[in-house]
Amino acid sequence: MIEAGLTVAAEVIAENTVDSLRDGRWSDAVADMTEGNRHAQISLYELVERALAEGETFEALANAAHLSPEYLREAYERFDRNMPAQSGPDQHGRERWRVLG
Repeated sequence: MIEAGLTVAAEVIAENTVDSLRDGRWSDAVADMTEGNRHAQISLYELVERALAEGETFEALANAAHLSPEYLREAYERFDRNMPAQSGPDQHGRERWRVLG
């Protein structure tokens, strides 16, 4: 499942976004990049989920990614894989999942 999501994310970004940019279709390029990013975010969530299930800790994962464990835990716990990509903060001023950015 993780591999498939990563493949989709890479293809959407590398192919669709690049094609849209080449053709000067800026709105499509933004939409393509957003879709690819969303697939990458879901894959990142699934990677963390699997790593935790296999005994990794937020501390180890965060250190390897140069993040604080608190930030990674909070982002993981708040992530909703069923929610469409949301640009900007929620009503409380927090980003949904900004580990990639």
